[in-house]
Amino acid sequence: MKKNILCILLLLSCSTLYAQQTPRPYAARIARILKRLPAVTQQAQDSCMQQIAGLGINGLVEMATMLQPAGKGDNTTLQYALTGYATYVSAAARDSLRYKAIRSWGKALKLTTDPANKIFLIEQLQLFGDNTAVPLLKPYLLNERYCDAAIRTLSQIKTSASVVAMEMALDKAKGNSEIGLIRALGELRYLAAEQGITLRTRSEDPVLKRTALFALANIATESSEPVLAAAAEKAGFGYDVTGGTAAYLLFVSNLGHNWPTAPAVTAANNILRRCKGDSLVHVRIAALKVIVDIMGDNAVNTLTLAADNNNATYSAAALAMAAGSMNAANTEIWVQKAERAAGGTKANILRMLAESGQRAATPLLIKALKDTDPHIRMTAIQAAAQMQSTEMLSPLLVAMRTADSTEVSAIGNTLLHIRSRDVPGYVAVALQHAPPYAQVTLLHVLAEKKAADKARFISLLLNSRDETVVAAAKATLEAVKE
Repeated sequence: MKKNILCILLLLSCSTLYAQQTPRPYAARIARILKRLPAVTQQAQDSCMQQIAGLGINGLVEMATMLQPAGKGDNTTLQYALTGYATYVSAAARDSLRYKAIRSWGKALKLTTDPANKIFLIEQLQLFGDNTAVPLLKPYLLNERYCDAAIRTLSQIKTSASVVAMEMALDKAKGNSEIGLIRALGELRYLAAEQGITLRTRSEDPVLKRTALFALANIATESSEPVLAAAAEKAGFGYDVTGGTAAYLLFVSNLGHNWPTAPAVTAANNILRRCKGDSLVHVRIAALKVIVDIMGDNAVNTLTLAADNNNATYSAAALAMAAGSMNAANTEIWVQKAERAAGGTKANILRMLAESGQRAATPLLIKALKDTDPHIRMTAIQAAAQMQSTEMLSPLLVAMRTADSTEVSAIGNTLLHIRSRDVPGYVAVALQHAPPYAQVTLLHVLAEKKAADKARFISLLLNSRDETVVAAAKATLEAVKE
């Protein structure tokens, strides 16, 4: 027994010694190339790549197998050279070089035993691999250590042969390999894998089930709707480790890119009906966005209903979506909606119309300046600044006569923000008829606008009975002279 062990050890030692002494006929040429890298110019880089190509298949194999295990040597320059060559052969009109490189990489993979170096070589095939590289990568799809690199490379190659190879491997895959293959086939939206992936949604393994659900969401066929809806329902449309709700929302969104779009709209409306609680408002917003993205301008009725919702977050989200899809017809619908609305809903619609620059809403804003609700009046004042409409100047100045101090200050700020040469003229005329506290604000507007040509109107207030107005008039006259 001891003799047998000694014989085996002796044979291994001899093999190692032989391997170490195996001649490397291309070593000197490779060393000369590596000394020139990284190249300073593109011309020098191309020259190095051409020299690497001149090594032929055997030389490339030798070069690739020169990679050292971690801690045994520095692979930086060698990896740079191999990556550069992988990029070089990927260019158009270099099919012959590409074919030889793939053959070389295939041989080098068989000879390379260090895991990190083997993964490096597999990943390089992402740069130049094609259908001829698929057979080289198949053996690694079921290997726990190398499956991730092989799957990513085949996904990058992205041909029918590479995708079929992954689908066939899925039948026997386990662990990381199974999860990686499901994820890749889902991201590639490979319809033929749908049945196999659907089977995995029944798994007790939460990671595998989650991966399968998201893969179905990416493939996004109408037949997967019951499976994904059930997963979301089981999670109460909230969070769970399988990601059922998130997967269902992703599915509905992706389904909206298919034709016809009606199934996606139906699914999104089902979510709106099922998720009534405030804790699920984020789910409802996501479903509402799907409807808006699909229907565009035609979603206005859905959005006007959503604007009435008691949940402020949901209502605000609906108005934000509406602002992104406004046109003449939609503006009229929202104006009519605002006229019928009251309180916070009306104020929010006014704000949305102003922020989206809908000039057709100007009459509505003018009317809102006389509303009995102070919140709506204040919203209309602030909206006027966003609208930059000179049509609002006279109504604002009229409103100033009966406004309280807070609204007067807000109107003053709005007048300052309206960028029009007409502002000083309107203000100067209104100055004589405004109450004293409003006159002080209007004088400040003229001072900020440097309305020197309105000095005559300002001087008339030097005779005011209100000392504060007189002081403000003097200060304004000094300011406009500067």
